[in-house]
Amino acid sequence: MNTTASSSSTGGGEHFQRCWRIQTCQGCLGQEPDCSWCPFSWTCVPNSNRLQLLAPAWDENVCPHWAERWEIRTRPLGCQVSTITTLTSLVTVASTLALVLLVTLTVLGARGIKAYSKKNPGWWKIWRYDWRRAASECRRRLRAGLRFKAHDADTRNQNREQEPLLPS
Repeated sequence: MNTTASSSSTGGGEHFQRCWRIQTCQGCLGQEPDCSWCPFSWTCVPNSNRLQLLAPAWDENVCPHWAERWEIRTRPLGCQVSTITTLTSLVTVASTLALVLLVTLTVLGARGIKAYSKKNPGWWKIWRYDWRRAASECRRRLRAGLRFKAHDADTRNQNREQEPLLPS
């Protein structure tokens, strides 16, 4: 079982004793400014981190039992809100705002494309290209026995690959 003595700062023994003697969450968070409540082990532990809510990120032994590390209750939020609940809420709100921003940008982009399409009709249509002329030219080249340059390069590379890399 981990001890919380490592999470105390200077004058650690006195700070530890001041927090450890308190047996209720309200008393722990209300009486001492540098104490936090670990709910599973019902202990008031010293927490002298600048952001007490994020103490588990810097000190893995902030609570006596490892499983309650992220369940710690701190002074700014009270006994009903744990660190993991707060962080989950913050991530959820940030993700929701990012999704709303993405949807808004998509809608604005679609409106912009629609407005551009009204000013320049047919700008995106691939069938504006004369495919019949391109196909007839391709057939003419094939009938004449001419090959495409890409095809010639492929056959040259195939011949080169058959040569051995190292001399025998």
